[in-house]
Amino acid sequence: MVCSSHPFARTRIPVLSPTKIHGAVAALSAIALLTACTPSGPDPDATPNDAKSAEAAAEPVFRVGSVSDAQATKSSAQESSSRATDSTESAEPTSTTASTPEQSGEVVETGTETEVEPGERISLSVENAVLSDISITESDHPRIDSDPGVFFDTAGTALEAADQSKKSADETSAEPTDESTEDAKAGSSTPSESASADAAEPTAKKDSAKEKHVVTAPDDAAAWVSAYDLVADSTYDLSATATSADGEEHDFTSTVTVAATDASPMSVRTVLADDQTVGVGAPIVLNFDSTVAKQYRDDVEHRLSVKVTDKDGKKRTVEGSWAWLPDNPQSRLHFRPKEFWPAHSKVSVDAPLKNVPTTDDTVGQNDLTLDFEIGRKQIVKADAKSHRMVVTRDGKEVMDFPASLGAAKSPSYNGTHVVMSKAADYTMTSEQWDYETDVRWAVRIHNNGEFIHAAPWSTGVQGSANVSHGCINLSTARAKQYYDSALYGDPVEITGSNVSLSTSASDISDWVYDWDEWTKLSALD
Repeated sequence: MVCSSHPFARTRIPVLSPTKIHGAVAALSAIALLTACTPSGPDPDATPNDAKSAEAAAEPVFRVGSVSDAQATKSSAQESSSRATDSTESAEPTSTTASTPEQSGEVVETGTETEVEPGERISLSVENAVLSDISITESDHPRIDSDPGVFFDTAGTALEAADQSKKSADETSAEPTDESTEDAKAGSSTPSESASADAAEPTAKKDSAKEKHVVTAPDDAAAWVSAYDLVADSTYDLSATATSADGEEHDFTSTVTVAATDASPMSVRTVLADDQTVGVGAPIVLNFDSTVAKQYRDDVEHRLSVKVTDKDGKKRTVEGSWAWLPDNPQSRLHFRPKEFWPAHSKVSVDAPLKNVPTTDDTVGQNDLTLDFEIGRKQIVKADAKSHRMVVTRDGKEVMDFPASLGAAKSPSYNGTHVVMSKAADYTMTSEQWDYETDVRWAVRIHNNGEFIHAAPWSTGVQGSANVSHGCINLSTARAKQYYDSALYGDPVEITGSNVSLSTSASDISDWVYDWDEWTKLSALD
C-alpha cells in the first residue's frame, strides 16, 4: 500500500484534553500500528531480516495538535520544579519526566492545511522517526524571532534544548549589503543584476526567512510544543524534518490557520514619531491602554524586533533588551541598549501585536511600526560641586557654562537623566515650595520637576553656589543656546549631589537601572 498525500485537505485540530497528561507520547508507538503505511499483506517467505528492513523503512506519521496556554504553563512549572528538586536531593543526574500535555493530536499528511483555535500552542509529534528540526513562521510577520518550543522524547520527558549557537553564528556572520534591513535579517543575498536571479529573488527571500526560524531538535526528540500562543486570525507555516531508522530524511509541511477572536481590544502606542531624530539615550517606549497580564507578557515581547543600521543601511550590532517597567497603572514596555545608541544610526521597530493575547479577555488592537533616527551624541554633565554644566557633542566640548543646581534643602539628583521635552515658555509650579514662576527655555529632564532653564534671578551666583529648587539654572542667553541644541533622549548626567535618582516616579528611568537589573525586567528567559 502506498501512502498518499492530500495537499488540499483541511484538518480541524481539537484542543487536547487537559486530563490526558503524563506519558501520552509513549502511546504514539501503539497508535502508529493503526495509522502508518505498512506492506499490503504478509509474505510467508519473508525472513526476520526482511521484517527488520520493512520496519526500518516504515514511513513517518506526523500528528498535529494544540495545547491550551494553561496546560503548557502548568507543565512548564512542574518541569522546573522537578528539575530543582532533582538538583537539591541528589548529586547524581536523574531523568525527569514532566507532566506534559498529550502530543498525539490528529494524523496530518504533509501539505495539509490545519485549523486551530486562537490562544493555543501548536504541537507536532512523529512516529517511526525522530525530529531533526522544526520551524513555525507567521506568514505576515517574518521578522518575529523563531519559537524554540519544548521538545519531548517518546516517554514524555522534556528534553534539554539543542545547541543553536552554530546555526545562529552562521546566520549572523555575513554582513548584509542589501539596504532593506528586514531582508538583511532574513538572510537574503545581495540582489543580482541578472534577470534570472531577479526572478528567483522572492522565492530565495521566502526560503531564507524560513531558515532563520529553524530550530535544531535534540537527540531522540519525538514531539514538540510551541512556547508561544498562536495569534487569532493568522496563518503560520509549520515545517519539520524527521529522520527514520534507515537514516532517510522526511520533510513535513502544514499551513496552520488560526480562527478569529471576539476578545476585547487593547491598544498600544509609542511616544516617538516616524522620521523623528532623537538623542543617544532615547528609549523605545510602548504604552498599553490597560494592564498586560504577566502570563501573556512573553507572548507580546517575543514578537518585537529592533533593527539598527548606519545611514547607508549597513547593519550595526547593538546589544539591547526590552523591560516591563512598573505599571502606571497601564503597562509600559521599554527598550534600551546596554550602552547609548551609536550616533547617526537608523532604528526600525516592528511590533505586530494585533490579536496577540494580553489578558484572558483582551488582545492587542493594532500592529505598530516605527522608524526613527539617532542624531549626534550629545551628553550634558552637570556637577553640583563645581557648579558647571559641560556639553559634549560627538566627543568634543561645545559648551561649558557656570550653573546653579539644587540647594541643600532641595537638591538635584545624581544619575543619568534624559531630555523628555522642551518649551520656550513654561510656568513652573510647586505646592511643596509654594511658588508659580514663568521661565524661558525650559528643558525637562525628569518627572520629579528637574529642568534646565533660564534663571536670570540667580545669574550672580551661577558658577559659585547652588540655590535652585532642584533645576539647573543658567543665564538666559546660555539657556537659549543649550535649548536650541537639545533633542529628546539626550542624556543629562548629574553628579556631586547628596541624593540620587530612584527607578520610581518617572516616565523615563531607563538609565537609572544597571544592565543586570534592566535585563531582569524582560519577560523572556
